[in-house]
Amino acid sequence: MSPSISAFPGLPAPLDEAPTSRMPAGPLPPGPRTNAWHRTGAVADEPHRGAQELVDALWRPGRFHRSADGVTTRIPERPVPSAGACYPVQTHLIDRTGARWAVDHEEGIFRRRDLAADRADGWPSPAADDGIARVVFTVLPGRSFGRYRHRAWPLWIADVAYAVAGVLFLLGVQAGPVEVGPSTRLRSLLGVPRATDADAWIRRGLAPEIPLAAIEIPHDPVPDPVARRALGARRSPATVDFGTRIGGTPAPAIERIARASGQAWVRGATEVRSWSVPITAPSTVVGAALWSAHLDAARLCYEAALLGDRGTRPVSGFSATGDRWILHALAFLDSPGGAR
Repeated sequence: MSPSISAFPGLPAPLDEAPTSRMPAGPLPPGPRTNAWHRTGAVADEPHRGAQELVDALWRPGRFHRSADGVTTRIPERPVPSAGACYPVQTHLIDRTGARWAVDHEEGIFRRRDLAADRADGWPSPAADDGIARVVFTVLPGRSFGRYRHRAWPLWIADVAYAVAGVLFLLGVQAGPVEVGPSTRLRSLLGVPRATDADAWIRRGLAPEIPLAAIEIPHDPVPDPVARRALGARRSPATVDFGTRIGGTPAPAIERIARASGQAWVRGATEVRSWSVPITAPSTVVGAALWSAHLDAARLCYEAALLGDRGTRPVSGFSATGDRWILHALAFLDSPGGAR
């Protein structure tokens, strides 16, 4: 049984533009992939071994992504997928003593924050320590926003939801309740300013981060070894893998997702699952549905990796058509041995 999800506090107004048919403008210069927390006085320091293993299981880099034309990029694949390989999700750890770490996914370094230095520079004090260890996921929005602009908010939630589901997959009953945001509560857990207060971040040599989810974990968690191997081997099949299987007339559900997403490769899927809401739904309903849809999709994705007989590739970036907005879809590809 999944841990409880806290009540959803609502989303900013920019979400209103996400389902429109307006295409994103030209790309902006990408921001950093990780924040340089050492500039704030954070020092390299390792948390409990189980926490290190949990983070490693989620983000260990693999081979490099390939572009649509087959050219190898400089972006390593990760067990947890990301829209457009932007990988905006950042990981923070809080242990039961109140120590807080920021994880550098690129270098694999855990940096323990200097909270006194943060406060001296005008940052808010973290929430009072309650003796509960947590993983907190934020997004570093620059790369996703630079590529997707007004469509970025649902994709940030998607990427964080897949990370949350990864923790639940790895820890099972060890994982406690999940809190989702954005919210004042999540910012207070980390003791960080609003992302909109860019000056407070920049004067410390950082780019703004948006805290979006927190999960209670044991002080020294033990990731399930079978789940860890499955997640470590999980990679989304390339679009060309789907494309080589296109033939005949796709099932109506597959054709609908291919047309709605504008991604022809979907027609090679064995099966698709999709999640949608009425276009008239208020933002609080849409926000809750975004979390629910992506958590469900991620669970199916990781379960398929555990079985090993089929691959899955997330499909995002839909605009609203008719009376509903497709929030997310998951394309399945049956193949001997499962995903690549």
